[in-house]
Amino acid sequence: MCDEFSTWSDMYVAGDDVTKLASMCKLKAGRLAREVSDSCLQFWGGMGCTNEVLISRCFRDMRLVSIWGGAEEVMLAIICKFMGTLPQLPKKK
Repeated sequence: MCDEFSTWSDMYVAGDDVTKLASMCKLKAGRLAREVSDSCLQFWGGMGCTNEVLISRCFRDMRLVSIWGGAEEVMLAIICKFMGTLPQLPKKK
């Protein structure tokens, strides 16, 4: 796994565009963080919504992870743009 990260950083240092990889990582990390915090909150039940339990803060903060630096829709649009899967207008004759 360390080799993958070093190659991504090597790509960046070499001047390659790593926007698609960064967007994919941010999208996956944000979704996973929300899923984990949601499962923990579900485990704690109503007590998880109180300030006495750390999961209430984690749940709130992890929701922000997927918003900071661009919402999921923005990340999906960036990924689709780089993959060439965005719908395009018909060409004028």
